[in-house]
Amino acid sequence: KKVKTEMKRTGSHGRNPFDSNRHDFKRSKSRPESSVSSSSTAAGVQTFDVECFIQNRKTSQGGAGLRKVTLDMPVEVGCLSRNADKSWTVDSREHFAAFSLPKLPVDLNSGFREFDQTYVDIGPESLELLLKSVKSLRDGDKYKPQIVTWRGALRKIMTTPYLQRETYRLGVWKKNNVVYIQTRQDPDKEEFHDMKERFKRFMYYGYKFEEVCTRQREEVEKQPDPNCCFNATFKSKLGNMRILYGGEVDCYDPENREYIELKVQRLLENDRHIYNFERFKLLKHYCQSFLALTTSVVVGFRDDHGMLRKIQKFQTLKIPGMIKGRKDKLWCAKTCLAFLEEVLAWLLENVPEQADDDDILEYHFNGSEITLKKSKPMSYEKISEYLYWP
Repeated sequence: KKVKTEMKRTGSHGRNPFDSNRHDFKRSKSRPESSVSSSSTAAGVQTFDVECFIQNRKTSQGGAGLRKVTLDMPVEVGCLSRNADKSWTVDSREHFAAFSLPKLPVDLNSGFREFDQTYVDIGPESLELLLKSVKSLRDGDKYKPQIVTWRGALRKIMTTPYLQRETYRLGVWKKNNVVYIQTRQDPDKEEFHDMKERFKRFMYYGYKFEEVCTRQREEVEKQPDPNCCFNATFKSKLGNMRILYGGEVDCYDPENREYIELKVQRLLENDRHIYNFERFKLLKHYCQSFLALTTSVVVGFRDDHGMLRKIQKFQTLKIPGMIKGRKDKLWCAKTCLAFLEEVLAWLLENVPEQADDDDILEYHFNGSEITLKKSKPMSYEKISEYLYWP
């Protein structure tokens, strides 16, 4: 069946907006043995050689030796909303708002002082919340995922080949042959109230942009509440692996009910700005949106004074084509998906069955390789036993 990569409108909220039921990508016909070390060191550390994977991809770019990697159309199977008091409501779309194009210019600084005084850092969400949103799916006997995680973890893995300066850590364990991947707070990340004011404002601009794009015009002057958000849970199949993951969805198009991702970016004023935007930002925007049925990314461009000056819409599936046309080959969507499949398959093979609640491995990308090693006890939030897949 011919695979189409265009998106179409859908009139049902939460339905899949993709025009085809598969997206085909390619990867090596067989995983190079040199790229993955499944042997344990004396300390019981497993390693995945990222540099070796990249080099093998480069030597196979001619097409010979590559085969397709397929990602089935993600299907929404659950949802939940976070409220102002940080509590969660399962099967709720209360904070799922429609997109409304704001009238420019907009001062994104409005309400910052109140935000600065009241904001409290929100750490990584527990997988327990995600599992609560799919109770009916879990209680059935026809579906069992092999990977359960948040979309943020998948996005980090997908972009790893092209963002090797961005180290990160994840918690990984296996229960009843299901691998659970938990995002982890970066220990080097600066707390909000320790940040310099300019960085606080950059963070605030993102919340404010969401606010002005989803609230009625008379409500725009109100302080945005970063606690309120909507999350959807999806199931899909990557290669031969069944994956279940959840992620925040910013808003939807009121005309066709398709998901929209909202981002804020400084105005692009020279070639260096354009290069950095396409090399780093569009890579993240694409991977994040591609995984969650998000058909478009709406970017608000601001000046140095925090004034919103321009809004531009990018069709998610057209972003790789924009990058492909450049002579310097900034990044490749096929490589991102192939890397994600390779790493998830490696985890399925190398993560042992959990013997007790503290038997958790730490996944650490340090710039050149991924390591799996025993984590410190109680480093990650425990999940209630009844929520695990049997």
